[in-house]
Amino acid sequence: MIRTQDLFKSYAAQQVLRGVSLQVERGEIFGFVGPNGAGKTTFLKCLLGIAQPLSGKIHIGGVDVSKQPLAARKLCGYAPSETAMYDSLSVWNMVRFCLASYKQADYARAKQLLDLYQLPHKTRVRSLSHGMKRKLLLTQAIASGAPVLLLDEPMEGLDPEARRLFERQLQGEAAAGRTVFFSSHDLASVERVCERVAFLRSGKLLACDRVENILEQAGHTLRVHLREPRALNTMPKAPGITWSGKDALWKMYFDGPMENAMALLQDLPIAGLRDASGGLEEVFEALYGPELEA
Repeated sequence: MIRTQDLFKSYAAQQVLRGVSLQVERGEIFGFVGPNGAGKTTFLKCLLGIAQPLSGKIHIGGVDVSKQPLAARKLCGYAPSETAMYDSLSVWNMVRFCLASYKQADYARAKQLLDLYQLPHKTRVRSLSHGMKRKLLLTQAIASGAPVLLLDEPMEGLDPEARRLFERQLQGEAAAGRTVFFSSHDLASVERVCERVAFLRSGKLLACDRVENILEQAGHTLRVHLREPRALNTMPKAPGITWSGKDALWKMYFDGPMENAMALLQDLPIAGLRDASGGLEEVFEALYGPELEA
């Protein structure tokens, strides 16, 4: 349903996307992960035809976005990361406004979703909290009836109960054959609901695979608590070993047997040690650790 090939995009002298190639299938939930400034929102805007890539190809449901941007956009229900809306409209009128361009829009479904998310139909948008505005954006995207859902940071601002509710919603949409593509910093949600995930850094893909495969290949992480602070250049060094952290709190990323890693730590003044392997959060920190500390 979504296919990009060698996508490049720049703003002035800054290269934002660098040869991004992805393919997302019908009925798949696909996670798109990266730190702020990685290029995630720009990529989504290119999919919608809002931003124009310098080069590369984009197809949504077989439609060439560069040649038929409006036709491609009508195949997509979109929830942006920004929650700016027409504040003077009521919740229901805002939904009606968003759905007006979709022939397949399901207004009855929209009302059901508003009730599910406990959004009062007649309240002005300006009266909504940030989390309620997020729910409103998700409602109009789902109720659009479009076969592709493009969601930019959909979990941001949601409380844990609403987040789990929305996760179940996404799983139901995918089971019904819709393609779900969402960017997120909520790695726990990505790990729970996505079949595949891509990691973007400075506009370039670092990894793209099934979640279980990435976790299997991610190596190991040890959380190391020292009795006294240390500088990075004093931490043990060996091939395949990387460190992140500072002072007395560190994480060691490594491949290979645990006993080899433990042997490297024997001369450190260790106050505590914990195996932190096994989640996407650890994969993220291993991929982006130096950048996150900069």
